[in-house]
Amino acid sequence: MCTRCGGKFPAETSYGPCVNCGGQLLLSRDLDEISGRLSKSTFKERGWGVWRYREFLPNIHQEKIVSLGEGGTALLKCDKLARILGLRKLFVKDETTNPTGSFLDRGMTVDVSRAKELGFRSLRCRAESGNFAASASAYAARGGFDCTIHSPRERIETVNLGKLYQIIAYGGNLVVETTRADRKPNEASGQCYLLSPINPYFAEGEKTAAYEICEQLEWRGPDRIVVPMGHGEHLSMIWMGINELRQLGMIKEQNVAMTGVQLQSYARIVDQLQGKKSAQKSLERRKAVSTELAMKEPTHGYLAIRSIDESRGEGVKVKDAEVLDAMALLAKTEGVFAEPAAASTVAGLRKLIEQGRVDRSEEVVCVVTGAGLKDPSTARRFIGKVRAIDRIVSQVEAHRFTTRLGRTKIEILKTISDRETYGYEVWRMLKQGSGLELDISSIYQHLSELENVGLIKRTKAESVLGRPERYYYHLTDRGKATVRSASAEE
Repeated sequence: MCTRCGGKFPAETSYGPCVNCGGQLLLSRDLDEISGRLSKSTFKERGWGVWRYREFLPNIHQEKIVSLGEGGTALLKCDKLARILGLRKLFVKDETTNPTGSFLDRGMTVDVSRAKELGFRSLRCRAESGNFAASASAYAARGGFDCTIHSPRERIETVNLGKLYQIIAYGGNLVVETTRADRKPNEASGQCYLLSPINPYFAEGEKTAAYEICEQLEWRGPDRIVVPMGHGEHLSMIWMGINELRQLGMIKEQNVAMTGVQLQSYARIVDQLQGKKSAQKSLERRKAVSTELAMKEPTHGYLAIRSIDESRGEGVKVKDAEVLDAMALLAKTEGVFAEPAAASTVAGLRKLIEQGRVDRSEEVVCVVTGAGLKDPSTARRFIGKVRAIDRIVSQVEAHRFTTRLGRTKIEILKTISDRETYGYEVWRMLKQGSGLELDISSIYQHLSELENVGLIKRTKAESVLGRPERYYYHLTDRGKATVRSASAEE
């Protein structure tokens, strides 16, 4: 059923947006079918996880379910963090412990199980986020599928290395699209099942976080649930899960204010919620601390706004610096290491409390959606403030580089460390000073490789007597650390 116009379509064929209005489709369910055979005690004898709540999920045969033990994550009572924020009671729903370290595993188990039930043997998805692609690759491996991940080059260049390593480790076939023609893979063959956050089967799995939160709170809802918003489907589906429990009489008619958090540079949903207009041109140029939240056109924006309005909740924008501070605060006070998108809920809650938009007497649940080790470069940004740690990390990284680079590259780095210089001059100095006999073309190849791994950087280009441009290089901080490490080992 379409969430915008109410149009109804066959579940067997409807996976994309509504053909009438472009709204998002969700599976419709008559709760009366299960109300007579479902109660709080139904779940007591079952193990924790997404499929604990199978009556609420699509009817998929047990033998076709593809699972890695997702869901059943802890609801942590965070007294120290609550005191710092000045809040009566705070919980963190710790989704970092899902199989691939992300809440997206909840949706992936349902969507991939659906593909298996339909008899597909290959999966395909677009890498809208690194977490989505990593989860898709893992569940494909578990279910015995081939999995192809399509990603535009500009998108793959921003994917955190931790997530990229996951995709590769799980055997995902990564296809980097370089032209517009590449971005229209053949979807009409019927040979591949298309995984997507807009697939209604995927969305169904995300509801289970709501069931768990309420059951973990002894079948009641908190005053507020704070959720990161990229596309907005996560918040929307948690709200749907809350409403389903209400309709079945499993929780009281208590108001649960759904609160969505977006980065200030990508806040289309919050801007629309507040009656503002996001500037598309500026969005296209902006970089963000989290690619998971950097969505120019949120697919479930309409549904997220409706969910926040219905629940009398809030939308809040946070700055990159506020997110980094929240990452450090959450890790140091409660031992939860979250990636930026996940920590944005703590940053958003903190801002709302300071602005007086959240009452300090409330009981709040922050959904922390992904693990910090997926994004090691961002983690460096906040531990880098401690000079001793930063120095240790740099030395370790530099040592690992020196064991792999080889003598020629180390000598090139040492040559450039003396002064800013260019390829021909490096070749001449190596020949005279180190006795290395190399072709000039080999020098340029080495320079290109050193530049690609971030050890040197181009500073300027000069044209000399009409010849091709001459590029000058100098060492980056990482390159300097590598030279120091190499010298210490000699």
